[in-house]
Amino acid sequence: MFFVIKKSVDGQFYFNIKADNGETLCHSENYTTMSNCIHAIDVIKNNCDKNSKVLDETE
Repeated sequence: MFFVIKKSVDGQFYFNIKADNGETLCHSENYTTMSNCIHAIDVIKNNCDKNSKVLDETE
């Protein structure tokens, strides 16, 4: 898994989380500064627990 930082047409920053095969898994909200975008990535990296629960609320 890896993160890709991008810049939107309005100049804001966002990131994609990609699988090792390059497939986009999800994308973030837009951030007004690069530092806020990087901070959000760091929060995910530092708090990601491989044993996280998955809640199925489809029913």
